[in-house]
Amino acid sequence: MKGYAKIAYWDTAQGRQPPPLLGEIKGTPTIRLYKPKKKQKPGSNKAKQVVDYNGERKAKDMKKFVDYYMPNFAEPIVNGPTDLEKFEGKAEKHGLPRALLFVSKADTIAMTKYLTTEFRRKLLIAEVKPTKKNKEIMDKYGVTDLPALVVFPLPGEGDEEQPESVRYDDDGFSKNKLHGFLSKYALKKMVVPAKKKAESKSDADQKQEAEKPPASKVKEEL
Repeated sequence: MKGYAKIAYWDTAQGRQPPPLLGEIKGTPTIRLYKPKKKQKPGSNKAKQVVDYNGERKAKDMKKFVDYYMPNFAEPIVNGPTDLEKFEGKAEKHGLPRALLFVSKADTIAMTKYLTTEFRRKLLIAEVKPTKKNKEIMDKYGVTDLPALVVFPLPGEGDEEQPESVRYDDDGFSKNKLHGFLSKYALKKMVVPAKKKAESKSDADQKQEAEKPPASKVKEEL
């Protein structure tokens, strides 16, 4: 899991009390995962979801556990052009460059989760699942071999020209190579959604509403 999750340990034999952040530890060995919650201030990971591991103490099973709880911000495309249109609309709404990752398996792998987390709010990544309805999308972009990756950069500023689309054609779909490729087209700063302004009533309106007599109850005839 190196590069995908940070693994640390606390030695209870040293006799010191664990920090409050770790929570109460009732027995050893305890394996606990701390996952950043999605709904929090952009760029912050302070709010955590805490999950204890109760599976087999084997590397394969523990890896599956961490894989499952990794944050995933990929936009799933399953139903062909309908899902693609929604994805493109979301990218346009937030002013984000976009990328289509054509995968060979239905399940989202750890590398994809890592990339969507790294480029969150800088590049919108969609995962095109291997379904019959997505065959039209594959044909549109000339995708015959899986996996495949196509990026659609934002238009350049001034004299700077950007191609309409760029295909990843390097050997191997490794984490570091894909990260370097996507970094060329991702925004440098995160896009922060505009906060919705709550419609607050004026003091006079609130006072007038408070002085209104309570509504009378109406007896219903049965």
